[in-house]
Amino acid sequence: MLTIRKTGEGYYLATIEGKFQELDRNSCHFIKKELQEIMKPHREISLNVKGIVKIDNGGFKILQELKNLMDHKKCKLRFINVEASMSKKFAELSGKMQKEHSEIE
Repeated sequence: MLTIRKTGEGYYLATIEGKFQELDRNSCHFIKKELQEIMKPHREISLNVKGIVKIDNGGFKILQELKNLMDHKKCKLRFINVEASMSKKFAELSGKMQKEHSEIE
């Protein structure tokens, strides 16, 4: 389900494999467990979420726990290839606020 590879000194890419479109509590728990294995200070882990169009509440809470744990360990977690329909959800996890189109105008 998750492939992790080192892309440079202190940089890792974790890719969700298969035809997953939804992240549930169990899949997010697995992702958290796998990423904790490589979590160290000053590392940057990019999680490729291409194709994910839904995340349930339990899964979202687990990813929040993972993000908080990584922040505490001074390890950076980035979400890449986020589907447009999921950009708000993953922006919440990243701690970045995205403005609505109407707010920009």
